[in-house]
Amino acid sequence: MAKRNNEAKSKNVMALDLGTAFRKLFKALGRALGRLVSGAVVTLDISQTGIRIMETRGRVVRRWADVSFTPEELKSIAPDSGQALGTMVKQLMDSSGIKAKSIIASISGLYTVSRVIPLPNLPPAPTLEESVDEIAQEIMPVPTDNLYFFWQTVSTNEGEQQVFAIGVPRDIMDDKIRALKIVGINPRVIEIKAMSLVRVVNQEQALILNIDPSNFDIIMVVKGVPEIMHSLAWRRDSMSIEDAAEYLATNLEVTVDFYNAHHVDAPFEMTNPLYITGQMSIELELMAKLRARLGFNIEQLTPSLECPDLLPVSQYAVNIGLAMRQEVSQRDGDGGAGLLPLDLNLLPRAYRPWRPTTNQVYSAIILMAAVALIFPLLEVTTEAMGKTAVLQQQSDILNNQLVLKKMEIERREPLQKSIGEYNSIVTRDSSFSEDVSVIIEEAERADVVVNSIAHDEVQIAINCRAEDYLSFRAYLAALEESGRFASPIPPPEGYPYTTSGTITLKTRGQP
Repeated sequence: MAKRNNEAKSKNVMALDLGTAFRKLFKALGRALGRLVSGAVVTLDISQTGIRIMETRGRVVRRWADVSFTPEELKSIAPDSGQALGTMVKQLMDSSGIKAKSIIASISGLYTVSRVIPLPNLPPAPTLEESVDEIAQEIMPVPTDNLYFFWQTVSTNEGEQQVFAIGVPRDIMDDKIRALKIVGINPRVIEIKAMSLVRVVNQEQALILNIDPSNFDIIMVVKGVPEIMHSLAWRRDSMSIEDAAEYLATNLEVTVDFYNAHHVDAPFEMTNPLYITGQMSIELELMAKLRARLGFNIEQLTPSLECPDLLPVSQYAVNIGLAMRQEVSQRDGDGGAGLLPLDLNLLPRAYRPWRPTTNQVYSAIILMAAVALIFPLLEVTTEAMGKTAVLQQQSDILNNQLVLKKMEIERREPLQKSIGEYNSIVTRDSSFSEDVSVIIEEAERADVVVNSIAHDEVQIAINCRAEDYLSFRAYLAALEESGRFASPIPPPEGYPYTTSGTITLKTRGQP
């Protein structure tokens, strides 16, 4: 019996290695293709008290916006909480100028269940998937019928293979997806906040404390794997600063003590970095109390994406981690040092667009190869050689015509240059008038008062004022979308929450 179990485990390991190799190959091809056609990546961080949205393009953060709310405010928007949440997301996108039909979103880790399972501990089964499903039914504290269940194989520095498994309540996942679909937004990737935070921290050993007004997360990263992902509900507004700091510090210490009690040979060192993120991470007094109370090495978050100086990185850490899904370092093939490429997509299959399976792809390739071999190769080759001779003759004729055209162009080039300079002088005033017309028209639409317009033949400086910062954002976005001025337009000091200032524009073609 023991021999049969060992054989089953060996087959599982072999299938895992081959499956992992194919998955990595397809992912690498997908990433290369994605970089060629990459556009804007929009990420959405949803919590019980707020929404944060961010747009990145080419590994650079371009735009971001957030809104906070209470459960009572959600009910005032619409009786259905899902519809209210979707409405708030749509309003935030419209006010920030961020447009997207497909996004990457995160959900809270509350009520989710995760486990890291060593591969040798899996029960024998015909396939690895069946082995994971069997042990999940035993170790998950919630019936698996009530969960969306996902898993991924990972590797530690010692080369030991593990399975990272996570279960998400079906009702919570369905509510969030329906809320977005109501307003025409389709999530293509969903993951819990903890996974995004592990990615943005990008450390083999680290402790992460993500603090929001209604809940906080404690994530312990060991050898690149999130060994502990602990989410707790709380009411920050019901505690004093001192009590809140003490409560957070106590939970951190209990989490570390719990891990160390089960890993006496390799405890979690106090010198490992602690990163504090979330909506409350910029509350200076609370952060000062935590620093004084904790004995951990608190470090500042420095993500690999290029972030503007005005972006509160710790507040938008989840969004940045979502945008970095394709940027996580891969482990070395020999099991050397490296970080976990944790890229589980928690979007249930029922909500994913149809894609062909591996067997369907292989069948299509074989069918096309068989069709191609039906035609006689000799006949095809003869026909191709005849067409090549005709094309060669046509190419020679075109080359002769091209030489004559080049000579004619070289003769006319000085005259055309003079005509172009003359037209530029004649149309310069007209172009400036059209620029001013666009500036005034967009200001009227956005309810913005233009105090002055200065033009020095290189750039245009507009001093303007709006009733609120949303109108000022909308005016700046309208000028950029008009297409008459060089993009991006640098915002004035204090943006995005300023209501007035000087906007400097450069017309197309200016350096």
